[in-house]
Formats: sequence, structure tokens, C-alpha cells
Amino acid sequence: MNPFVLGIAGAALLCSTAFGAPGSNWVLQQGKNLCLRSDHILRKTIVDNRTVIFDLDDGTKWRNTLQHDCTGLKIADGFTMRLRDNYICANQQPIRLTGHANTCYLGDFTQVATPPPHE
Repeated sequence: MNPFVLGIAGAALLCSTAFGAPGSNWVLQQGKNLCLRSDHILRKTIVDNRTVIFDLDDGTKWRNTLQHDCTGLKIADGFTMRLRDNYICANQQPIRLTGHANTCYLGDFTQVATPPPHE
């Protein structure tokens, strides 16, 4: 392969993927979507049938608004995710409710502002 073409392809890949998105070293910007490093998620809090908060071990919190209401999410015992790599990505990741056949899809991630620590 022509080294010039290879260099252009590598540069395009770098431009489409940025590591350490604003706010966290464990968030990857991939095109329009944010992806969270799954091994740095401390907890998931189900807010309602369409909202999940992901707490990362660096202190940041990320709200995911699912693509559609996920019936039973709020009363379920949680959910599972099958990962293809070490990231869960907005608008790509299916979640399956524990104890249910219901499968829903993550939507966009937005960072949740955390109050400054009290001194």
C-alpha cells in the first residue's frame, strides 16, 4: 500500500476518535457518540424507565437518556450489557433487563455536574 494513503487513513482514524473527552480520562469521543470505559464504572443508578446515571471511578457522572422508554427498567433488578470491547457507547449499546426479555438501547451520554467538595 502506498505510504501516503496509509498515512491519510491513519490521520482520518485519529480525527474520528479522541481519547479523554472533556471531563474524564475514561470517556472516548467516537464521531458524535461518547463511549465510557466499562472497567471504570463504579455504579449504575436507574433513575426512571429512560434514564441511567453511570458513576466513574474518577468522580465524574454521566447521564444516559435511552433511545426510548424501557418498560420495567425502574423496577428491574438492574440490567446486563454484552461488550464487544472495553467501552459502552451511546446510541450503539443494547441493555437487557435482569429477569426480563426486554432489550433496550442506550441513547446519548451527557456529563452530570457534580457540586464542588465542601471545605
